[in-house]
Amino acid sequence: MNVVVLGSGTAVPVPDRFPAGYLVEHGTHRLLIDCGPGILRRLAQAGTSVRDLDAVLLTHYHTDHCADVAPLLFALRSPHLSPRPPLTIYGAPGLRRLIERLTEAWPWLAPKGYELRLVELAPGTFAADDFEVTAVPIRHTAQSLGYRIHADGTRIAFSGDADTCDELVDLARGADLFVCDTASPDGRKLDGHLTPGLAAGYAARAGAGTLVMTHFYPECEGVDLIAQARARFDGQIVAAEDLMRLGGPGRPGGPSAPS
Repeated sequence: MNVVVLGSGTAVPVPDRFPAGYLVEHGTHRLLIDCGPGILRRLAQAGTSVRDLDAVLLTHYHTDHCADVAPLLFALRSPHLSPRPPLTIYGAPGLRRLIERLTEAWPWLAPKGYELRLVELAPGTFAADDFEVTAVPIRHTAQSLGYRIHADGTRIAFSGDADTCDELVDLARGADLFVCDTASPDGRKLDGHLTPGLAAGYAARAGAGTLVMTHFYPECEGVDLIAQARARFDGQIVAAEDLMRLGGPGRPGGPSAPS
């Protein structure tokens, strides 16, 4: 499996980081984890068409994680993207209500020329195309889920936005990549989020191979976040950048330069 970081930022606009979004690639299959504003553009920059998406997994319903769902549904109606197989969107209870309200406001989001499947998840494991996915409740909102994705012996964990909770250890246990909220530097913790030291502590307890820090607020700029994490985790540590590629044959935790 490969991961492309589409958005490593937050709801606060900055020039070089879009809000949350990650593309997971395995063979011909494509999963999108979160779909914040601007992520469809990043997806195109990464060389992937929305036509190629098999599924979208939403960690929660804050707009910096799901605002581009509406543009995605509108785009998929275009004859330029037909024909295409069904698209499945997964999320915690409340997903159907969200899509219903969006479609009430913008009736042209209703599926046309393809099938849209909405799946509201309880914690547990399920199959999503070529992937085995485990949804784990995470402390952030009442509807927040982290995702553990497994294919061909590789395990990748996504925390979504997260505050301190032991569920992060279960989520990331033995993961090759642990993509984790690291919103602000140590000593400046934000409510509902983690810092490098906290994220590193969970990575160490879980025995993860590589910690990928992400979801950076502006106060992270100019701070050596890797050094802060290194004090608590001796595995590989990566500070995410938009369009960075992670993984690849023989090096499941290895990053490449942004495209």
